[in-house]
Amino acid sequence: MLSSLPLDAIPPTVKIFTTLQNYYLFLGTAAGVIVGVYMVYQIAKNRERSGRPVPAYHHEEGDWGNWKNVVLLLCVTGSVLAFVEYQTFASANLVAIPDPPNSLQVGVVGRQFSWSFTYANGYTNFQNLTVPLNTIVVLNITSADVTHGFYIPALDVAKDAQPGIYSQLWFNATQPGTFTIECRQLCGVGHALMISKLVVETSSAYNAWYSKLPAAPPAKGGA
Repeated sequence: MLSSLPLDAIPPTVKIFTTLQNYYLFLGTAAGVIVGVYMVYQIAKNRERSGRPVPAYHHEEGDWGNWKNVVLLLCVTGSVLAFVEYQTFASANLVAIPDPPNSLQVGVVGRQFSWSFTYANGYTNFQNLTVPLNTIVVLNITSADVTHGFYIPALDVAKDAQPGIYSQLWFNATQPGTFTIECRQLCGVGHALMISKLVVETSSAYNAWYSKLPAAPPAKGGA
């Protein structure tokens, strides 16, 4: 799925995965067309016709037949596969969760039928996920009841939220604004209403917002 952001604001991960998808689609289609056209050509050329000698039912020992054309077709399809596989493995590092020193870590809990976002200082917001612009954001996602699907359509990133399991998802928002967070796993009668907002602000605006957050209440039994 393509991001709904302008082309100059699409996150780099989305650009790379979309490019890979296009490589597989276009080059795979081209290779299939070449092989298909060649097959139809050979069928038409060697079809049975009156007056034509009947071909032998087997080849003599050492007769390789029309091996050059077979090798040519294998080279075409093999080249396509080698190219797209190289590009795929070159992008494999995008699957890993980055951990730069200035990344933002946020805990995300899904429940019927809302999302909650907990920051490093212990503050929890039940409406919005607020993040700074051009910053790696790592989400630690889980569920308090049933399986949910954390999904930001504009950034084309998603992760299942499963009870008792913590999963990580990361993104880097390169466009300020307010975007929708949805649940994409059918989780009950209020599934369609399980919507929150992703608020992307400049670093200065985010720092000003974060500095005004109320302190988290001390844990029971603490000093």
